[in-house]
Amino acid sequence: MPTLSDKLAEKLRRVKLVATDLDGTLLDNRGEISDVTRQGVQKLTEIGINLAIMTGRAHLSAERIADKLGLRTPIISLDGALVRLPHAEANIFASYVKPSTIKDVMEEADKSLTSVALLADDRLVRLESAATLPSYIGSLDLESEIVEDLFPYVDRTVRIIAGGDSHEAVKAIERVALSFFSKLEASFYRSSSHEGRWYLEIRNRNCSKATGLAHLEKYYGISKREVAVLGDFRNDIEAFKRAGTGIAMKNAVPELKDQADLVTESSNDGDGAAEFLELFYEVRKNDRY
Repeated sequence: MPTLSDKLAEKLRRVKLVATDLDGTLLDNRGEISDVTRQGVQKLTEIGINLAIMTGRAHLSAERIADKLGLRTPIISLDGALVRLPHAEANIFASYVKPSTIKDVMEEADKSLTSVALLADDRLVRLESAATLPSYIGSLDLESEIVEDLFPYVDRTVRIIAGGDSHEAVKAIERVALSFFSKLEASFYRSSSHEGRWYLEIRNRNCSKATGLAHLEKYYGISKREVAVLGDFRNDIEAFKRAGTGIAMKNAVPELKDQADLVTESSNDGDGAAEFLELFYEVRKNDRY
């Protein structure tokens, strides 16, 4: 277990919120939570430290992890596009794509018979005719639901997902989105399970885990100096830049380690997150809020 410098120990003494990534950080390589990690989370809650999940997964997926850990803190999901308490009806924050944008994208998709699904808050909805979209989206860890009409969901959509067997058709949708709607960004990628199939995810630009943290800071009435974050990948970098303290896993990408106050001696598959939680507990175990 690494030794904390006096400077890092002092930074940890003012932390009131710990925000952690899931995949590659809190979870092992099988996507499971170890017993020692559960114990570490429990120790933090016992001394009054809030621990929140921040992830690229969909809210419902993160919510299942929160339930296993007994967490009732707000969840930052979809890389900051949605902030919501577990099992809540309303959002703390949502970065909705403009309904007019969604309608234009859907019209372009109809021209080329490309399938579209909408991630509306915590629900992924699609039409039964959307044959080129899988029922399960692995990056979101979410099953889709079949609905009769997508239009009732356009006013609360945080992400558009398109899929088709024509590279050019799906690419054309991307060009339409990025040419006319400068506030959007898109990810274009090939299917790993269907040869010749392509997918496109469209979302609002300028939304990250760091913006999600800003909403949690407001929710708890704390400053960014009072936040510590745990992560392993590039989508955690902005959160590291914002938070007062950044903890990178041993398995983290070099760019994130460069931003970190501490790199764990163990990887996510060796309870690296639990290693930090125990260090943090030792610094704060005499505190009570």
